[in-house]
Amino acid sequence: MNLTIKSKKANGTTITSAGGAMGLVSLIVGLIILYIIFLPPDERAELLGENKTIEEEEEEDVGEEDEENILLLEYPGRIDYLKEKEYEHDISPFYLSKTTNAEELDTINPFIIRHGLFDEVKKDVTFKISDLKNTDNVLLSFSAKKHSGILTIKLNEFNIFENEITTSNPKPIKIKKNYLKEDNILEFSVSGTGIKFWSTNIYSFDDMKIVGDVADISRQESKNIFFISENEKLNLERAKLRFFPNCKPDDVGKLEVLINYQEVFSGVPDCGGINVYSFSTNVLHRGDNNIVFKTDKGSYLIEQIKVQTNLRELTYPTYYFEINETAFEKIENDAYDVKLVLEFVDDKKDKIMNLNINNRMIYVDTDEANYYKNIDDYVREGNNFIKIEPLSMLDIVELRVELEE
Repeated sequence: MNLTIKSKKANGTTITSAGGAMGLVSLIVGLIILYIIFLPPDERAELLGENKTIEEEEEEDVGEEDEENILLLEYPGRIDYLKEKEYEHDISPFYLSKTTNAEELDTINPFIIRHGLFDEVKKDVTFKISDLKNTDNVLLSFSAKKHSGILTIKLNEFNIFENEITTSNPKPIKIKKNYLKEDNILEFSVSGTGIKFWSTNIYSFDDMKIVGDVADISRQESKNIFFISENEKLNLERAKLRFFPNCKPDDVGKLEVLINYQEVFSGVPDCGGINVYSFSTNVLHRGDNNIVFKTDKGSYLIEQIKVQTNLRELTYPTYYFEINETAFEKIENDAYDVKLVLEFVDDKKDKIMNLNINNRMIYVDTDEANYYKNIDDYVREGNNFIKIEPLSMLDIVELRVELEE
């Protein structure tokens, strides 16, 4: 009896647990239904798949089929074309010289200075130097018929002479360059007589001149222009400067060569021989480039001037695609055509290239934005390739190979 009673209790517990679990499931289902009911209509329809029409389902099927029919889809972008592997930019020959000549910078009218017990006369004289940078070895020369006492000469408040002159034609006085300005003032004065108070010290100046060596730099520098194309600039690998300087080594000074204001050579070149100097390709610009030769001494005849550039070897793009056995059978049976499509930037320029398809060439020359070609006879079962070999610069937006019924 006791065992039977326990068994009934156990069965009662099982029934109760099963009923509770079903109630929990019903509650969850009810909550989900309420959640769906209170969703916004668009979201509820999307969740339940009510918005998808037959047309959309068909479009999806067509889209999937189109994707299966596209054998190759690439976006090549710009492909450069280089007709030459190197370029020579010729510069016309020219003559360079920097000559220095002694010139009379200014002349000063005769004048007298004196210093006595009750009388003193000084003199200020002005003169100009128009090309101070290229003027050297400036001298003050004069004659003094009367000369007594200590003569003091100042230039721009610097003492350049203070002594007694004992001859009518003294040696010229050398003036330091750092004392000079474009506008200059000379001050002349003479010392007093001291205990000889009854006398007067006098200087009488004639034929006073300012002379100096002035460099003629009008032919010291030569500037020329050469042109670098966009393709050349983009693919530069090396650059060299060549020139033949006709000169005498003992008579010339430093030669400087600048391209786009950057120094590519500075020194005394090998006179009478071809000089070759490499320089960084970063110096060169797309478009006009300037080249300047200049010297600080002597004369040069510069000939056979060339800026030579070497371009890197271009690697042309190659694209691969596969045609399986089933698709190839359809192509052979004319159920499908293999169509090549090229879309260009529509710039109305000629697009010229060779298309290498599995080692068979197609020549393309078009100015249209799109190019189409049936390539059934060029493809094979398994792996295929297309290599683009440009004969002009190309901007290809899209390259596509597809099966078409």
